[in-house]
Amino acid sequence: MINYNKNKLINECLSKYYETFARTLDTADFVPAEYNDKINAYIFKNMKKAFKRVDKEDKRFQKALRQKAKAKTKKGGK
Repeated sequence: MINYNKNKLINECLSKYYETFARTLDTADFVPAEYNDKINAYIFKNMKKAFKRVDKEDKRFQKALRQKAKAKTKKGGK
């Protein structure tokens, strides 16, 4: 089963990451390389945090989905 919720969250996270990264590319010509490397490291670190939040939110969503399905089967619904 494809997890559409997680895919939607990942797509949103990546679009924000690429938007941020594109802004740093505009400054690559006149900002020192060391500073750009620090900025890129900071962006990657925040992206990792965002993916951890995505995983956590998806676990909550899947848990709620399972509980709804379980409650529905207990009621006698299909």
